[in-house]
Amino acid sequence: MRALKMSHDKGYLAVSACWRGLLASLPLSALALGFAIVFMPSVALSQPIQDGPSSPSDANADGVPDSLETREEQAEPVAVGASREAEGVDEGIDESAAESAAAAVRSLEISREIARREALIDELRYSSGVYSDQLREVQADLGAYLIEVEDFEGAAKVYSEALQITRINTGLYSEEQLPLIKALIASNTKSKAWDKADDFQSLHLHIASRLYSRTDGRFLTAARQYGDWRFRVMSENLLDDSYLGLARTAEELSAFYGDVIVALESEGQENSGDLLDFVFSKAETDMVLIRAIAATPYTDFPGTVSPYVYQSRCRNVRDANGQVVQQCTNIQVENPRYRQSQRDAKQVAVNRQVRSIREAIDRIKKLRDSAPQLDRDEVDVLDSRIARLELETQQMLRQARSRSLF
Repeated sequence: MRALKMSHDKGYLAVSACWRGLLASLPLSALALGFAIVFMPSVALSQPIQDGPSSPSDANADGVPDSLETREEQAEPVAVGASREAEGVDEGIDESAAESAAAAVRSLEISREIARREALIDELRYSSGVYSDQLREVQADLGAYLIEVEDFEGAAKVYSEALQITRINTGLYSEEQLPLIKALIASNTKSKAWDKADDFQSLHLHIASRLYSRTDGRFLTAARQYGDWRFRVMSENLLDDSYLGLARTAEELSAFYGDVIVALESEGQENSGDLLDFVFSKAETDMVLIRAIAATPYTDFPGTVSPYVYQSRCRNVRDANGQVVQQCTNIQVENPRYRQSQRDAKQVAVNRQVRSIREAIDRIKKLRDSAPQLDRDEVDVLDSRIARLELETQQMLRQARSRSLF
């Protein structure tokens, strides 16, 4: 205990002596600081006061902190990128403005040209009459210009007026109408007015059939145009027909091709290339018809028997005298044979088209063998088309049979 007390007293004396020495040195330190301030060189006093660290590692030779230089170096690429982006935006704005200006100039030129042509039409109407043949020509030129600038609806309207003038001047069946009808077909097709385009296709074929014979090259050209259009109508279903509507269109087109084939054969053109083309077109049309029939449920086909039959149902009842009598009534029930007759009707339709395609294949083979002007490449093409028709026919026949049960 005594030793601990002695060590405590020694520690207390040592701390007291340290504090006394520190208090004694304070006046001397203050006096030294005063002399340092009084005799500081003027150059030192002229240096600017800087915030932040004063060590050489924290500042560069210019007195700018390294961290500030780093921020400036990092900001330089950002500024450059922003400048380039601004230049790109400016260039895009300039290009867009240039395109808008060019479009405005082009639109103004088109408007002026249309106004000039319409003014010429009005002048001709006033000077030569509303049914002048020269007026028809000017209207046809205006329609061609409207198609060129992609105003298809306006072109169709102008061509319709020109067609009416032509029919008044040249009659209902004149060759001068055909170019105008073709232009109407083109303008309505471009504007996707499928119904009008279909009507004008039929009108074009009708006039051609009145002007030319069935074996004339001009009629055959019109027939190919009509057939290609109707085939597109079926393939793309442009008129939004049902399965039955598509089948009816295919039947009509197949019958049309059949009439052309008969006409060519009757004129002694059994070995002509035109006949071969129309035989192939008819076979492809019959293939479309088979697809439509195979995809149609058998319930959509009319049966060969009545869908309902009447049966007599009797029961025992009491009359007014209380006697038991038999009362019979006839009721209508479903004919159990009707469903099977529908399946049979579908199969008959498929078999009829398959037989037509096989006849076409036999005819194509006969034409191939009797045409010595065909070279080896053309014969190979015919053989490949024949093989494709045979394969698709077998596939469609199996498909029709499998679906006939549903």
